[in-house]
Amino acid sequence: MTDQETATLDRVASSAEIDVGNPVEWMVDPDSRETILGVTYEFSQTGARKTVWYTPNKRRTKTYHVVAKLTEG
Repeated sequence: MTDQETATLDRVASSAEIDVGNPVEWMVDPDSRETILGVTYEFSQTGARKTVWYTPNKRRTKTYHVVAKLTEG
């Protein structure tokens, strides 16, 4: 790797610029609460939210229950 490539990589991979989403809501199956259907992530720098569905077609299910905190039990 050349010095120029290293400098570019350092600039792109700066931890201050990487906006990692934190999970804030979980969509669970109302009939089987241990089954997570999707997760909403909130990005710290932009405040934007993105929902990722873990269903076979990667789309919103017709029925789900939203929880803000997962509990064991």
